[in-house]
Amino acid sequence: MAAAVFPNQTALPHCVGSPTEMRTQGGSENNLKFICEFRPDEDNSVNRDFESVTVILPAQCSISQLRLRICMKAQEQNCHPDPFAILDPEKYILLYARGDDWYEAHDDCQIIRTLDIPWSHDDSPCLVAHIVAKPLVAGDSEQKKNQQECLTYLIGHDLDNEASDRLGELTFTRRKLASPRRLELRNRDKVLYATEPWVTQAPIPNELEEWLNRKLCLTLHYMSKISFSIQVDLKATPDVLLEVFRRVMADQRVEYNSSEELVLKVSGREEFLSGENCLCDFLWVRQCLKANQDLHLSVVPVSQLAADTVRFVDWPLVDGFSGQFSSHDDLSLLGKDLDDIFMISLWDCNRKFRVKLLGFDIPQLPNKPPQSVYVEASILYGGKVLCSVSSLPKLFGDEVLWNEWLEFDILLRDLPRGVKLSFTINTCASDVSPTTKDPKPGLSRDSKVSLNKHTDTQKGKTKILYFVNLLLIDHRSVLSQGPYTLHMWSYPDLEDGAITYQADKLSSATNPHIDESMAISFLLDRYSFPVVLPNTFSHNDGSGSPTSDLFPDKSTSSTQCTSPITDSLSPHGQFLLPPKTERVSLRSPSPVFNTKRDYLKRFREESVQYGSNLPHFLRNINWLDRRVVEDVHWLLGLWDPGELDVHVALELLSMDFPDEIVRKLAVRRLESLPNDDVLKYLLQLVQTLKVEPYHDSFLARYLIQRALRSKRIGHFFFWYVRSEVAGCPYFRQRMAVILEAYLLGCGQAMINIFTQQVQAVEALQEVAMIIKRLYPDKTDLPSSGWRSNYVNISCGV
Repeated sequence: MAAAVFPNQTALPHCVGSPTEMRTQGGSENNLKFICEFRPDEDNSVNRDFESVTVILPAQCSISQLRLRICMKAQEQNCHPDPFAILDPEKYILLYARGDDWYEAHDDCQIIRTLDIPWSHDDSPCLVAHIVAKPLVAGDSEQKKNQQECLTYLIGHDLDNEASDRLGELTFTRRKLASPRRLELRNRDKVLYATEPWVTQAPIPNELEEWLNRKLCLTLHYMSKISFSIQVDLKATPDVLLEVFRRVMADQRVEYNSSEELVLKVSGREEFLSGENCLCDFLWVRQCLKANQDLHLSVVPVSQLAADTVRFVDWPLVDGFSGQFSSHDDLSLLGKDLDDIFMISLWDCNRKFRVKLLGFDIPQLPNKPPQSVYVEASILYGGKVLCSVSSLPKLFGDEVLWNEWLEFDILLRDLPRGVKLSFTINTCASDVSPTTKDPKPGLSRDSKVSLNKHTDTQKGKTKILYFVNLLLIDHRSVLSQGPYTLHMWSYPDLEDGAITYQADKLSSATNPHIDESMAISFLLDRYSFPVVLPNTFSHNDGSGSPTSDLFPDKSTSSTQCTSPITDSLSPHGQFLLPPKTERVSLRSPSPVFNTKRDYLKRFREESVQYGSNLPHFLRNINWLDRRVVEDVHWLLGLWDPGELDVHVALELLSMDFPDEIVRKLAVRRLESLPNDDVLKYLLQLVQTLKVEPYHDSFLARYLIQRALRSKRIGHFFFWYVRSEVAGCPYFRQRMAVILEAYLLGCGQAMINIFTQQVQAVEALQEVAMIIKRLYPDKTDLPSSGWRSNYVNISCGV
């Protein structure tokens, strides 16, 4: 893992703040000034004067354009030994200081206006930012190798073998997840994390109620100096026991460091009794009562606990706005010269989406090949089919060519973030020709097509053989274009249990076994520039409500509910936060609000109080209408997550709601859950990660942070996610990168525990395989027979 070299920080001029603030405090919007300092990796002296250049360029330029300007200026001033190396992000990185941390401008396609960089004023009319160009220096090679070997062993999958593209989703996610991890580690209470007790809020079982009126006998041990037994009430707390311990130590005149913090640890176990809970609330105490065994506790100084130091080298931080672009107005082609165009707004693409199907080939034909097949291309959004088109049938063979365009009844500009292009290869009956199935693209109640129902209509006359999906708008909000060859998954029968139909079939991963898998080739329209999905329509869109004429007395300051935790969870920056204005400003309402004013007014007045209606309302939204979606986002930004029932929040995380803001609201509701409730839903939430369109999501960040905050949650989180790495090839990479993000911050004590557990599981697997080889035809082995054969195996017989 490469470790960026963080230069020493220097004092900066008066800062303006965020990109939004910089537009409101004067200065030129059209041009920005960057003062770039060149610092060699071997010299981080603060007092030394480094060579620097100053460049001024339009605010809508990209990081790549900024690199080019710096290179040209460095060459012109002859102040850098190798100016052309600055153009290569694999050799030079651009860093800026924000607070106590250094951030890298990682995405070369990012608009410099969106950089989350401290802007300042000087004598020029432009806003000014200070950046540093440094050579990319790898960490110690031996340390990097050992770290990656440890992570690969614990995860059960080697991510480095797949991380070839620095802007690919895997590498991008690894870098982006470093920020919430570092924030959580910075705020983590080390003592509470190391001594978190296993408690329950459930009432004491009936068979143990008699203990409530009795005294519990427990024994306290302090190193090898003293041990004594006492009778305590089950309502006593750990603090009471420690107070008794101090009195006994004073009476017995046993020396110990009274100024050091002490904690009660279950003897022989990595379990602690701490906090304000009564003894009857601790799980181990209940276990002792149930088994009628004595309770032994060791009094341990906190300084002697296993170190939870994070020893792994973390990924360098990246800019919080990486993977997003400026407003549609900035990217619009209207009134621009060719030299001023760097990328195209998706909302300017007023044409129907189409794909040219080239054909497919398969290295080895199946045992029972079909007579003829056809390809069905569908546009999926969550679990819904927005639009689908089928090719003409052709005879099946090891190579089948179509070379024909398939056009969808949906405009490019209407494609939402997270939408997928799905391909399936289907058999067709000799007496039934496949027809084009093309539902209307609108997602009204009557036109919604469920993925399950859509396939059920084919049952009996066709059969799906292979499938694969492609994200049309990738993790960086860039539209996919050009040629593709994707290796497809075999489509098993549903009763095989090898695939979860509602989630696994929506995976955007491709088959890693390229030598033996079906490969489909197709071509998407190409453009002269990258086509990107803008953040907003214009700079002023985020400042007010599209329905403020319906609620003129509402103020965002009184209704919005922000959360510092969710702010750090945001995978795409601060633009997802609700507007921070004192009063809602007016904007022309969208057509949907003109036609459904009474409906929405009633919804705003009633449904905010009864959040159970929210899923029903959202299911009736046309998510292809950009203006309608903006209105819904404004409404959700004013919603108090505390008004939602937990079960409603979990429903909003289902595949029926792929919209990012909807899912963010659900995650904000989960933030207030105590650890016991998180554990109750943890397995379900881990499975829900499969529904997310991208690796980096609000839910993934939330789960990582809760696991880093609690060893109890982290233990179960590790094994839930690791089981998916081992057993779910469709989401193996996603689960592996999320598990890596957790392991990089869980601490060395947890790493040691996980290593021992994985070794134990491997030993059990090996034993199971040996037994299977010894008794291949038996499913029930007597214990006596196993013991005798175990002796033979141990003796090498």
